[in-house]
Amino acid sequence: MKWVEELRRLLQRVGKEPPSTEPGGIACHEAAERLFEWLDNELESDMHGRVGIHLETCARCYPRLLFEKSFREAVERAAHDGSAPEDLRQRIMTSLESEGLTESEAGRAEDDEA
Repeated sequence: MKWVEELRRLLQRVGKEPPSTEPGGIACHEAAERLFEWLDNELESDMHGRVGIHLETCARCYPRLLFEKSFREAVERAAHDGSAPEDLRQRIMTSLESEGLTESEAGRAEDDEA
């Protein structure tokens, strides 16, 4: 009869999740799936906190968090710099001209966007 008791004990555990030992109570794959929502402050308060704890304390996830933050900062700096390298500018203008757009029209479109 001892095996019956053991079987009952095991069956009672089925469906119950063991307490998480992951930072923030979530697994790495879930934190990775929510990384960009977390960076954009698009998560509800509770989930934002849990994802943040995980990303900032998990040895596997923290390097990715640093990379994504650094990448975003670099993109922002480049966007605010306001000038493209001259060779890129020339390639774009050549491409626009091949489509029939003149440089003065391109300049007006650029002004309209600003």
